[in-house]
Amino acid sequence: MAVVVDASKFTAEVYRRAAARPDAPPRLARAADCVLEGKFSWEEVAAGTCPHPLAQALFTPKAQEKLWPLLAEVAAEPAQAPPPAAPARAVKAPPTDDDFSEFTYLEDLAEPNSHPAWPQRPDRGR
Repeated sequence: MAVVVDASKFTAEVYRRAAARPDAPPRLARAADCVLEGKFSWEEVAAGTCPHPLAQALFTPKAQEKLWPLLAEVAAEPAQAPPPAAPARAVKAPPTDDDFSEFTYLEDLAEPNSHPAWPQRPDRGR
């Protein structure tokens, strides 16, 4: 017994999403190639007004048996929501005027570490 599928829910977006799936049937993939080449549009296919043979092949009895269940599945899926926005990065609170613990002033003027190649100063540490 054949499963009855309501084709009125097959909008241009349903055809577009079904053709983009990796498990799309070859008949739909060939029609998608024609859409990319500009021979017809998904809107024409959905309206049933496209005279192109590959577009008409989407409405044959064999397509109703093999392709339309996939289209019905895609039509039943909720439309892809846009990905959620990235969470805002935590911003380090600005220091108060009284707290200088995170800052090191005059660090570059401090006494350099001793190195064997540098001459030693006799008055070091005074």
